[in-house]
This record gives sequence, C-alpha cells and structure tokens, in this order.
Amino acid sequence: MRLRTSKHSDSSQLRNQYLEEQMLGKKKLLLGAVIFASIAAWSGMTTGASDHGRRRKQPDERMSAMGHAAARARAALEHGLPPGVRAAKDFEEAGLCVNQPDCEGADDAPPADGPASTQSETSIAVDSTGQHVVIGFNDFRGFSRNPISVSGFMYSDDGGSSFVDGGQLPSPGTDTIGTAKLPRVLGDPDIKYLGGCVFVYSSIIVKKFSAATAAQTMGVHRSTDCGHTWVGPFEVTPVTNPHGLVDANGSPVDDADKEFMDVDPDSGRVIMSWSNFTPAAAGGVEISTTFSDNIATATPPTWSPRRIVGATDVDGQGSIPRFAGHGSPNAYVAWSRFPDFFINNIGFARSTDNGATWSAPVSITGDFFTMDHVLGNDRVHNFPSMAVDRSNSRFRGDIYIVYAENNNRDGADIAFQRSTDEGLTFKPPLVLDSRPGDDRAQWFPAVAVDSATGRIHVFYYDQGIASSGDLSEVTHIFSDDGGRRWSSPQPLTNRPFHAGWGNDTGQPNLGDYNQVVSQNGDAFFVYALASRPPAGFADGQPASASLTVPDVVFNRLHEARGEDDDGEDADGEDEHGGDEHESGRRATTLNIAGVTVNESGGNGFIDPGDTVKLKIALRNYVTNPLSAHKVDDVKAVLSTSTPGVSVLKARREYEKIRPGETEVNTKDFVLAILPTFAPGTPIELVLTVGGGEHGHTTLLQTLLTGTPSTTTLLRENFDGVVPGTVPAGWTGSHAGGTNTVPWTTSNTFCNTGSNAAFHQNAADGPGPGAFTNTRFERLFSPLFVVPGDADFVTIDMDVCYDTEDDPNFNILAYDGFLLRVTDQTPGRFLRSVLVEAFEDEFKTGSFFHYPKHFPRSGNLAYFEDMSAWAGDSQGFKHVRVRLPGMAGSTAQLRFEFTQDAIATCSDVRPGHTCGVMFDNLVVKSVKSVVP
Repeated sequence: MRLRTSKHSDSSQLRNQYLEEQMLGKKKLLLGAVIFASIAAWSGMTTGASDHGRRRKQPDERMSAMGHAAARARAALEHGLPPGVRAAKDFEEAGLCVNQPDCEGADDAPPADGPASTQSETSIAVDSTGQHVVIGFNDFRGFSRNPISVSGFMYSDDGGSSFVDGGQLPSPGTDTIGTAKLPRVLGDPDIKYLGGCVFVYSSIIVKKFSAATAAQTMGVHRSTDCGHTWVGPFEVTPVTNPHGLVDANGSPVDDADKEFMDVDPDSGRVIMSWSNFTPAAAGGVEISTTFSDNIATATPPTWSPRRIVGATDVDGQGSIPRFAGHGSPNAYVAWSRFPDFFINNIGFARSTDNGATWSAPVSITGDFFTMDHVLGNDRVHNFPSMAVDRSNSRFRGDIYIVYAENNNRDGADIAFQRSTDEGLTFKPPLVLDSRPGDDRAQWFPAVAVDSATGRIHVFYYDQGIASSGDLSEVTHIFSDDGGRRWSSPQPLTNRPFHAGWGNDTGQPNLGDYNQVVSQNGDAFFVYALASRPPAGFADGQPASASLTVPDVVFNRLHEARGEDDDGEDADGEDEHGGDEHESGRRATTLNIAGVTVNESGGNGFIDPGDTVKLKIALRNYVTNPLSAHKVDDVKAVLSTSTPGVSVLKARREYEKIRPGETEVNTKDFVLAILPTFAPGTPIELVLTVGGGEHGHTTLLQTLLTGTPSTTTLLRENFDGVVPGTVPAGWTGSHAGGTNTVPWTTSNTFCNTGSNAAFHQNAADGPGPGAFTNTRFERLFSPLFVVPGDADFVTIDMDVCYDTEDDPNFNILAYDGFLLRVTDQTPGRFLRSVLVEAFEDEFKTGSFFHYPKHFPRSGNLAYFEDMSAWAGDSQGFKHVRVRLPGMAGSTAQLRFEFTQDAIATCSDVRPGHTCGVMFDNLVVKSVKSVVP
C-alpha cells in the first residue's frame, strides 16, 4: 500500500528538484559546520552523522500517502502514464516489463497503486441512537474501477453487531481525459453525522480542470439513508487551486491534502480544514478552512470563502477542526508544525465566530523531537487529534489534544494537553503510555469525549508489547476527570499482531490515522489491523497482487463507572494515579512476557502423546506514575479449545507483580497432548488472569507443534565461485538508479575468510552530483519447488551489514537490504511478497524482525519506506525465518539492496567499510511428523 511521489507536472518537478538540492546543501553544510551544535545540545542529538532529517521537512515530504496517490493519478491523466507506475521496483506490479527478468504480473494486471483488498486509514460516525454506524476507509479494491474510487464504506444498523460492506463511494464519471473517467475519489476519509440519518463523507478527489489537465481538490458525498447509499462527490469549490496559478502546461499548481471535518451541534454548520500545497506560501503549505451551512440538503452544497489559518514557513500538515458547541461561537483548529530539522510542535488557532475568521496561530507546546520510524509500519507523523468536551459535566468546553512526541527517544510517546479557558492557554503535556522512554513507539493517537458523561477516550498503536520487532497492539486509556487522572493503558486488540503482516510495496498499510467517537456511555473505535494472513504465502492467490490483510476492525466499549472522586490536590489539580477498570475494579496490567515449554518426549518439540509443562511469565507492563500500580493476588486459569489437547493443571497463582517486574508461575501449568492430535496443529491457549482488587483480563498465546521432517530445497555458501562472481543460477538485476553496481561476492567484508554474497554501500554514482548515488539492486536465487505436503518453509542464513543509519534514532536508516519471496507458481499471479508480510517466525540474532526502517522518498530509484537489515550488525548475525502457506509453490528469493544519495556508513562511523553480506543460506521445507 505504499504510494509514491511522481513528477506529475512542471511545478512538481521543480519541487522535487528543489527538495534534492536542499538535502544536498544541508548535507554539505551540516557535516562540517557548527550551526547544528546549539540544537544538538538542546536535544541530545549526535552531530557529525547523517543529516537527512536535519532540515525542515519540505512540502512534498509532508503530503500524505493518499495525497501522493492523487498526485500520481493526476500525472497519469495529464501525461498518459499508467497509474501504477512510480518506481523501478513497482513497474513489475503494474505489468510493465522494463528490467527483465524482474517482470511480475500480466500486461492486463490491475494498477499497482495499492493492494487489491487492503483497507486502512479509518473514519467513523454514529447516529444519535447508537444503532447506525458508518465506517469509511481507504479501499484499494477501487483502483480497478473507472472512474477510480478508493473511498470505501461499510454500515451497520444494529449498533455494530454486524456490518454490510458497501463497496466504494460512487462517481458519476461524466468527465473524461482520454479513456479515464472523472472525478476520481481517492480516499483520506472523514465522516460526520448531521442528524436525521444524514451522513457526509469527505475525500480527496481529482477532477477535470481543462481539456487535458486535472486538479487535486476535495469532495463530499452525502447519504440520507443511514449510510446505505451515497450521492456525490460534490466539489468543495474553495479548495480547488485557490491561488489560480497554473504551470507551463496549464496544470493547476495547488494540491489539496489531508482534510478533516466537524459539525456544529447547534447550527449544523460543517467546517473542513485541509493542507493546501502551493508555491505561493512561504513554507509551501497553507492550513486552510471553509464551511457549509446547507451541506445536509443542497445539491450541490455552497461553501464559504477559504480562510488561511496558518501559512508561515513552519506550517503545516494534519489539521483538524472542532466546534465548541453548547451555544458557544468558538471553533478551533490544531495541526502539526515543522520549525526545524527533527523538530515538531503543534499549531493552534481559535475562532469566536464559528469559523468565519481565525486568530493568529500559536504553538501550544515547546518544540519536541520528531517520532522515529516504526518496524513493519508505513508512514509516521506527529499529527494531532483534538476533541472538545460538549457534555454537561464540569469540564464542558475544555479542549483536549493528543499527539506523538519523541523527547524520550524510545520511538514515540503519546502526549496529552488540555485547555480549560477556551484555547487561550494549554496545560503542559502529560505522557500517557505505559512506560515513557522505555517502551518503543506509540503512534497515531485519537481522542474523543463522551457527549453525555465527559469521559475522555484516547487510543493508539503501541509496540511496547515487545523489546524488538514489529509486534504491536492497539491500546486504550481513559479519564473521567478532564484529563487530570488516567486509567492504566489496556489493549483493545484481543492479541498482539505483527505490523508488517500483509505489508507490500503499496502505502500506507496501517494508514495515517484511526478514529473514535463516544456518546451516551459508549465508545466506538475503528482502526486497521494486520492480522495473520490466513493462507500465508498463498493468501489472495491465484489472482491477487497482494495478501488479504490489513482489515478494518470495529470495537464498541460500554462505560462502567465507579464512585465519583473529585480528589483535587492543594494546587487545584486532581492528583495522578486514577485507575478504574471498566468493571469498577483496578485494571490488571499484565501481559505474557514469555513461555517456556518442557515436553515429556525430550526432543524439544510438542508431539502426540506428550505431557507438556509450561512456565508462563507475566509482566506488569505499566511503570508510568500516571497509572502504575502493583497487581496483588494474581490468579491465572489456563484453557484451550484446540482438539486433541486437554489441560491437566489449569489454575496457578503468582506473587504480587510490581510495576515493570516479571513473575513466573512456581507450579507448572500442564497440558496433555492426546495420541490422536495432528502434529503441526497450533495449540491456542487462553490465560485468564486477575484477582483481588483487579478485574480479569484474557491473554492469548499460540504454541507451535510437531517434530520437523525437513527437505533441503536450496543451499548456498558461495564458496564454489571465486570472489567477484556469483554462482550459476543466481542473477543480478538493476532495478533503479543512474549507476549499475550489481551484487557480487566477497571474502573480505566483515572479517570473513569465507566467500559470501555482497553489495557495497558507497558514494559511487557516476555524477555529476551526489544524487546519482541512489540506486536499487537485486539478487535473485534459483527457483525452488516446495513439496505439496509441506507445513512451512524455513530460511536460515548469516547476515552482516554496516550501512548508513541515523544515530539520532533507534530505527531510522537509509541504506541496507531486505528479502522478498517471489511466487512463480504456474496459474498464480506473479508477485513478490515481503517475508515480514506472512512470517510466523523472524529473528535476526537475538532480536525479532529487521532492525531498521527506511524513510519515504521522492526518488524513484530508492526502495522507500521498508524495514530492512541496516545500520551496524557488529559482525555476523544468524537469521531464521519460518514461512507458512508455501506448499506446492514454485518460489524464488529476491535480496533487495537500496541506498540513498547522501552519505554511507563511514559518515556515521568513520573508518568503517560499508556494505551488506549474507552467507550459508539454507532453505528447507518442513512437514510435521510423529517421531
């Protein structure tokens, strides 16, 4: 789902050229200058390293994934390009064979703007009864339509118990450019409920501008039957190329992106804010607003003149508007600002005439460090979410803003700020997540206030569940006293998931945002979830270019409240530490930290007839003083529904578990594996824990089973060829960049005396200029055929790498390599699948998954926004991957190396030799048998 920039007009070509020149200029300046010292001293940054982020973000970098998709769709219309073409690595998936033998997909394959079935970037609205729920999402099934529509929707008439998939929003297609019908509806959904079962849904649209040009603007659809059917899109006319400028080809130069709406509960006025990307603004972006007073009934609706809220050189992206309601004429807008390299803050403006005019923008907090990249996840940002208390509680009118910040340098934490004086001032930020500074990234937060009770709900993606890898949860936290005290963070997801499951070269896999609404004591959550692909490697085959996940997930939580506690401290602020569970008891803040298996067969595998003893480590995962507490008198009950497995010893107790500590059951849980059990069947465990003053929580765990019987499919140690050559059957392919530097072999890198596959990381472009260094090179293995009875495939190898990463971050890197598996099975769609997208096990040395992640890029020769082996491995690391769903497949390994234009590992670690290497590759098929 990774959607790329394209040079779609003269104006965008100039912007891309400007961006690269600015990056190179900053590189030359910052590597040897002292102007960075003051910022480094303030933030603790490492000087003398890569500077990619050490500059204010340029406008094109701030545009959302769907904004870029719309820009590329516009390019296709105006220049006759296939809409799937964006980078060399993706020509294959667009059906354009330009680098044999890279070609994948048929000539009539669907465009590669995104997977065939991925649904993410979610929005939700609910009617006043709570029965009619409408969800919107980016739905890439719609790329195959003409006119294209990727704004998907589903609706429920029973409060969310069941949903109807409505497909995609309509477009009349009455305009054409060539064979393409317009307008195109290109996602970035936001939905609002207006009353009387009327819902409105906003999206980016691309509309015809002249005979041969198109404009990227906004449109709104309307439903008058509770979200079942829709009319539109109605163009939001003030959004369309507001400066009236065109380039030499007559194309409008302003592009609209990242809109959100709100409805005034008093008047029914609907306001929209968005980012207008334009060369007319000092920083290239204008935070803008417009409103309609007849959107519920008029065809088309009318809109007020555009107001520019923020247009300084630090503005902006991700704006969100909110009305105060309850008779107040106030409205508010918040957005992300970019005052300097690696630095963000939150912009804010207020209106006292319901959005007709706006105050001068201010920043509600000091500058903070930008968030790191996230393993398995596309696209990161620091956009705010905002809510206003419209309840009748004593906090009515208070404003709440949440966002991700990285001052603690653990990836990102969730910051919360509130205003109690109608936006004139804001309290200092509180950090809400479980272990600030020590729990990896939390990102994409959303906030809502219950319109009846005033309860504040915040939820977000969370990788604090593990110390490495892409394992993730969706976490929820709430406050009943205006944000003074908070509950302990609790997962909304019933089990952790891998963020990289289902990921591919489209963007974004988990979206840019999720949403929650709350009313009458119920909270309605919607988010994208990357569940385990049900068919593994073959998921979505034989006809799909992608796997079938991620998917949209809906949760509804009912509010259960204990006794009210005003509890104000001496300063008039409520003291921290509130921790009411939804049952009225304290939350059980425990998760499974590990499982140790001791099976009676003695071979290390769970087999039929075995008795299995289990030690299950439980961790109290909350250390944040805002909500941490010890969990006493922990009682746990183990169960399973897996056929052929019974629990002999199900009830165990734990000592009290203090914040941050882990305890293991002293007496074993015991399972009996019946002789009739089918080896290879996963055992699904359910552990219910709680007790004493704490509510109960359910933890899920999977045990893999079966003694493996293996068949070697591919083995290569590269010692059979002289250094500088590759073995027969191995093929290099240049996928992008001015310079071709193929994969080879070496027996000197990483102090190895053994020959191994190698690619250098070097400033080796032919010039002129550094930007010819960027490239993307591939190494293909021989084909191998997996037996039809295989349960899974394993890949073992040793890797060593020393490439450019960024020492200011834990995850961000720029050069490195990754692995995909190409499906060349006759009768299936020819596609390459990232190993992270369907793995059941993936370890690099002692940590899970890959260690690093590449940034987004406008350079078409760069394999952007991917997790990868990058940075400094400090010697060889063993890689082990377990891949399900490959039975009967004909497959090929594809090792993908990419590097950007600026710097190598030696700029980060002077004196180091730079490159990537892998060796001792073994691919096996595995069938589980009875020993």
